[in-house]
Amino acid sequence: MLQTERQGLGKGSTVAAVIAGNLLFGTGLIFHAFLYNFYLDALHLPTEVMGHAAAALTAGGLVMLLPAGVLTDRAGPKLSVTIAAAVLAVGLVLGAVVTTPLAVYAAAAVAGAGSGIWRVATPPILMGLTEPGPRARAFAWNVGLLVGWGGLGTAIAGLTPGWLEHRWSLAHLAAMRGALILGAVGSAASVLLFRTLRGPLARAAQVTAMAPAPAPDPVNGASPQEMRQMLLLVSLVAVWMLGQALAAPFFNIFFSREHGLPIARIGVVFAAVNGAWALAVLASGEAARRFGVGRVLNAALLLFGPAMLGLSVAGSVQLAVTLYFFQGLIGPVTNPLIDQWLLGQTSPERHGLVSSWRQVAADLSGMIGASFGGYLLASSGFDSLFRVAAAIGLIGGLGLIAGGRVGRR
Repeated sequence: MLQTERQGLGKGSTVAAVIAGNLLFGTGLIFHAFLYNFYLDALHLPTEVMGHAAAALTAGGLVMLLPAGVLTDRAGPKLSVTIAAAVLAVGLVLGAVVTTPLAVYAAAAVAGAGSGIWRVATPPILMGLTEPGPRARAFAWNVGLLVGWGGLGTAIAGLTPGWLEHRWSLAHLAAMRGALILGAVGSAASVLLFRTLRGPLARAAQVTAMAPAPAPDPVNGASPQEMRQMLLLVSLVAVWMLGQALAAPFFNIFFSREHGLPIARIGVVFAAVNGAWALAVLASGEAARRFGVGRVLNAALLLFGPAMLGLSVAGSVQLAVTLYFFQGLIGPVTNPLIDQWLLGQTSPERHGLVSSWRQVAADLSGMIGASFGGYLLASSGFDSLFRVAAAIGLIGGLGLIAGGRVGRR
């Protein structure tokens, strides 16, 4: 019994190290997301370059997702996240010093590749380190703290260039460059934490490397039929996420154009909502631990459509902010639940593969949703955009619920 308690404490400290490493890893991405357009503007590059740089970041991650799944399954998630941190840091530092469009795109693609590897490897790490009981809590804390750090880190990123200008007497461009490099250093520091991971991760990687490849076994969830079923579920996840991706890039413009809020106030609203989302994600982890991942996931899937539909008719800014909070909450709440749900239905040696499929679904939904959402907004306005997003979200949510029930049978 004493040994079991020690093992539990050891796993708990390792989970804490993983989450802390993830927060450090995200630092560079947070700084990049907020500051990079300002850096490109200081270089007097056109807005087209800003858009292409963002696309290159996404494309770099998308290209690496499937190879990252293979790397995670064969070499272990510990090595994968370590490589991811190193690749991300290199890409972010390069992005902070290059000055030509082609170099900007190349650096963004490298950073995106590191981010893609990390996103694939993180869920298998948490699955391998947690038992079914506390697993929902670990996943929720990982996402919740990342969401909270996203808000706080954005505020810090916004203050850093000014601090560098006044404290170190740097020019504007040099201050922007220095802030981006500081963010990259934060991501690089995550390597130190990821390299300390011990126990099941290292042993599982060694066993996987030494053992012969097992034949497909219907019992362990790796049969061809069940892998086809997994592809179907991942496809339903893509449809579900498409509804969220349609509207997500345009809420800043929505509050500015439709409700007349100044940019500074929109920033305050978004920061406050971001913090509330983080707390709600932590609460959802406790709910999933008590009532089950499937029940909480099903309830969350059904909330997005009504919230988006309400936004299409919201007349007051107070109601719009409230509905914005609820629709935006669904993504952070469902993401860790979907990860647990999908990985819980397949064998550990396939976790990297399934995780990569899930991330491909997320990236494709994001790219398609942003493009189609911009077209729909330009042609029909916010009302139509929100209604279409609500309809697609409802269809995807019902599809996932039905797919989960078929899988259980």
